[in-house]
Amino acid sequence: MSRIFVLGVLFVLSPAAGAAPTASVTAPAPVLELAFDGWRVAYATGRSSRDCNRVYVWNLMTKAVSRLGRKTHCEQTSTGNSVAQVSIAGTRVLWLHYAGGNFRDWSLWTATTTRPAPIRLRRVTREADDAAPIVLGDGDSSRLGDILPYAVDRTVIALRANGARRFAWTAPARVVALSALGGELAVATEGGEVTVLDGTGRVLGHESYASEIQTVKITGNGLLVQRGRVLELRNAGSPGLWTLPSAARLEDAEDARAYYVVRGRIYAQSLSGMRTRIVGQGSHGAVEGLTIAVAENRLVRTLRRTF
Repeated sequence: MSRIFVLGVLFVLSPAAGAAPTASVTAPAPVLELAFDGWRVAYATGRSSRDCNRVYVWNLMTKAVSRLGRKTHCEQTSTGNSVAQVSIAGTRVLWLHYAGGNFRDWSLWTATTTRPAPIRLRRVTREADDAAPIVLGDGDSSRLGDILPYAVDRTVIALRANGARRFAWTAPARVVALSALGGELAVATEGGEVTVLDGTGRVLGHESYASEIQTVKITGNGLLVQRGRVLELRNAGSPGLWTLPSAARLEDAEDARAYYVVRGRIYAQSLSGMRTRIVGQGSHGAVEGLTIAVAENRLVRTLRRTF
């Protein structure tokens, strides 16, 4: 039987009870997006007095921060000029930029810490009110194969960390979310569908859901989606359902925990029961093993999971 838990109502929360601080860096402008793979945290920043929309890679092992190049302008356009998504696998980063007025130019860029000059992979122009035509997914480098995925409408592209294409696959409908882990890729499409592919693009499985999906995550022990205020986990056992607070956004998940943001706080939700804890303050979060990366305004810090 599915379980429905109302987060923030049935739990006693204690600030920062689930994580201990380890290290931090300060960005030159507010952090817009965050991604985490292995020992590297990628983050995109907004506008500062001298720059805009810059992407950085923080190496937790060496403590070095690499600034990647930028080939987009800083002109303030009527419907925005910003980085919408960022993803990393190994030393390679993908980021999605947009700028425009009644029409928006969406451009997909890639660079590495050793070759920081960005290369544009795609450019698509759409009306400003249209959904983003390009979608990035969580990247992952592992012994089972590294995958750095993106999609343009229905076309899914999986890159290797060296930039070579691993495979291309055509989804049955427009792609809305992607996530890679352990040599597999989950593709969420319009209509509440998720298809799981292996590292060659072969279909491993398919799941249908009751409503449209905003986010999909491969957790290591199941498939997790956010659809509206509902978190739904499917694995070999009974499915789990949790109701999120209003305006909550799923940021990441790994093993038996999901991390979501609401009203400037990051929460860790157990996917094996009712337990939830506040990780800390922040607008973005990402997890890798026992380490959680958190962004709050200009501060990027790592926390050690303690439960």
